[in-house]
Amino acid sequence: MPSTGTAFSCSAAQLASVAQLLGDQTRAEQVCSRFDVGSSGAQTAVLQYLAQSSSTSILETNSSLNTAFILFSGYLVFVMQCGFAMLCAGHIRVKNSMNILLKNLLDCSIGTLTWYLLGNGFAFGENTSGMSNPFIGSGDFALSQTKANTTDDSSWHMFFFHWAFSAAAATIVAGAVAERVAFECYMGYTCLMTGFVYPVIVHWIWTKWGWLSPFNATPLFGSGVIDFAGGVAVHTVGGTAALIGAYFCGPRIGRFGVDGEVNREYRETNGNLVVLGTFLLWFGWYGFNPGSAVVIAGSTSAATVSRTAVTTTLAAGTGGIASMFMSYAVYRNWDVMQLCNGVLCGLVAVTPGCGVLSPWAGVVVAILAAGLFLGLDHLLLKLLIDDVVAAVPMHLGCGVLGTLFVGLFANEEYVVDFYGVSPAGMGFAEVPLPCTSRHDKTHLLQQTSRSMNMSRLLQCPLAIQDVCSL
Repeated sequence: MPSTGTAFSCSAAQLASVAQLLGDQTRAEQVCSRFDVGSSGAQTAVLQYLAQSSSTSILETNSSLNTAFILFSGYLVFVMQCGFAMLCAGHIRVKNSMNILLKNLLDCSIGTLTWYLLGNGFAFGENTSGMSNPFIGSGDFALSQTKANTTDDSSWHMFFFHWAFSAAAATIVAGAVAERVAFECYMGYTCLMTGFVYPVIVHWIWTKWGWLSPFNATPLFGSGVIDFAGGVAVHTVGGTAALIGAYFCGPRIGRFGVDGEVNREYRETNGNLVVLGTFLLWFGWYGFNPGSAVVIAGSTSAATVSRTAVTTTLAAGTGGIASMFMSYAVYRNWDVMQLCNGVLCGLVAVTPGCGVLSPWAGVVVAILAAGLFLGLDHLLLKLLIDDVVAAVPMHLGCGVLGTLFVGLFANEEYVVDFYGVSPAGMGFAEVPLPCTSRHDKTHLLQQTSRSMNMSRLLQCPLAIQDVCSL
C-alpha cells in the first residue's frame, strides 16, 4: 500500500508491464505514481489500484442509490396529501368540500415557502462553524449553506424528504377543525406549524445536536427518544395541535343537541372518498416508514427497510380488522368507516418503532391502537369536542401509544443495527458497534454518517483497518 504523501515512480520496463496489464497508458502512470511497483511487483500494484478504484465506485453507487431511495420515499409521502384531502372531503358536508380541499392544498403551498425560508434552518441548520444548540437550528435558512448533495441532513434530497413530512404534520389539523375555522387563521397556523413548531421538534429528536436525540453524543438517559419515522415529530405534534384547535373552535352548529346528544349524521357523508383516502394514505405510508431508514444500500440497511415495510403492512391490516370487530361488538354493525379508521390507527401506532420492532409487535400495537381509538373517540364526544375526522384519538392517542410501546417491545438487535445503542438496565446504554460480518464496511460508514459520531466507528478496529485500506 502507498504511504500517505509518498510519490512513487517506475522504470520504463515496469511502466510497460503495468500498461500491458491495464491496457491503458494513462492509468498505468497513475499506478506507478501511487504504488511501489518496484517492491510489490506490477501485478500486485495493479490489483491494489483496481481494488481502490472499485471501492470508490461502490461508495459512489451506494450514495446515488440512497439518494434515489430518499427522493422516491419523499414522493410517496407527498402522495399522502391526496389521501388527507379525500379523507377530509369524505367526512364533511358537500357544501364545504371545496373549502377543505383549498386548505389541504394550502398546507403544501404555504408550507413549501415557510419550510424553505425558516423550517429547514430551524430543524437542521448549523452556523458557519458547523455547530448548533440542543433546542433549535441556527443556519441554512433559505438553503443558504446547501451547495451540493452530501451524506448529512444539509442536502437537496434531505430538504425535499423532510419538506414532505412537514406538510403531512400540518395537514393533520385541517380535518379536525373542518367547516368552522377562518381561512386567514388557518394560513397563520400553517406558517407557524411548518416554519417553527414542527422544525423545532425535529431538531430535538432527529439531529445530532438535539437534547432528545439518540444521535446526540450523550443521549438523554443513554438512549434519547427512539422515534423511527415520526410518531412524535409528526403524529403526536399534529394530534396535539388538532386537539387545541378543535377545543377552541368549538363544535359545529347542530353537531350536539341541547342535552349533549351526538348528531351522527355529521360524519362520513361520502364513504367512497373516505375509502379512497385510506388507500392513498396506506400507500404513502410506505415512503413514510421504510423511507425513514434513510439508507438502503448495504445488506443490513436493506434488511431494515424490508422489515419495516412488513411490520407496517401487518399493523395496517391488523388495526383495520381489530377496529371493525370491536365496533361490531358494540354496535352490531359491520362498519367500513371503522375499518378505515383502524387501518390508519395501526399505521400511526407502528410509526415510532416500525424499524426497531419485530413484525409480531406491529400486530400487537395495532390491536391496542384500535381499542384506544374507539375509547378516545367516544370520550371526545362525551366532552362535546367536535373532531371531524377523529384526528385527536388517531394521531395524538395512537402516536403516544406507539412511542411508549417502543420502550417495551423494541428488538435489541434492530436498535443496535440502526442507532448503535443497546437496551441495558432501565434505559439504553451506548455500546461499541460489533465487528462482525453482519456489520459490513458500507453499513458502518452509513451509520456513522447518520449519527455523525466518529467515536463509534473508532470503537471497531477491524472497520478502521477495512476503511483505511481504501
